[in-house]
Amino acid sequence: MAECPVCGADVELEDDAVQGELIPCPDCGSELELLETEPPKLGEAPEAEEDWGE
Repeated sequence: MAECPVCGADVELEDDAVQGELIPCPDCGSELELLETEPPKLGEAPEAEEDWGE
């Protein structure tokens, strides 16, 4: 279990969750990134950038 940094809700993590995995918050819908597994820590996922075909 980890806490959403946006709304403070409890976010349930799978037993096999790995660092860097993207997880949606069930309350606010924010896309979160698993920053650390022990202890579990979530952060806001970085915005995807367009590469414009480069």
